[in-house]
Amino acid sequence: MTRRALIGTGAVVVGAGGLLVAAEATGRLDDVADAVGIDPKPQPDPDDTRVLRRAARATAELQAAVAATSAGHPGLDLAAVTAAVGEQLAALGGAEAPAGAAPPADQGAAVDALAQALDIACKDRARDAVTAGSPALVRVLAAMSAGHAQSARVVRSLR
Repeated sequence: MTRRALIGTGAVVVGAGGLLVAAEATGRLDDVADAVGIDPKPQPDPDDTRVLRRAARATAELQAAVAATSAGHPGLDLAAVTAAVGEQLAALGGAEAPAGAAPPADQGAAVDALAQALDIACKDRARDAVTAGSPALVRVLAAMSAGHAQSARVVRSLR
């Protein structure tokens, strides 16, 4: 191999490496990979992963509260709320549900407590949606927030 060929090859390799570093630094590496026919697999954002875990944990707690209220007050028709919260938890990948605290003995107080828990969850998921980076996660969290608001209305109608 001649000295010119070696220097030329080295320059090409260094130039290509520089372009890859620049593409990564500017967030365009996936676009470059897609342009040359490579199917990029984006890495999850660590902040989104934390938001997802927090939402899953909170939804599991909410599911436990709904189950405890339903068991403590069998006269309340909470099937729609149970189904909605269960679907939301499944959309987040599930989480281990903690033991639900016993609801208030008074049915009206139990309804108010569950509606308040749903309101808090609604606000928390809306806040999470604002901070999430992934558009897909934003959509899931916003839909969950709306679902919690609707569930709170359903629970309040049982009063």
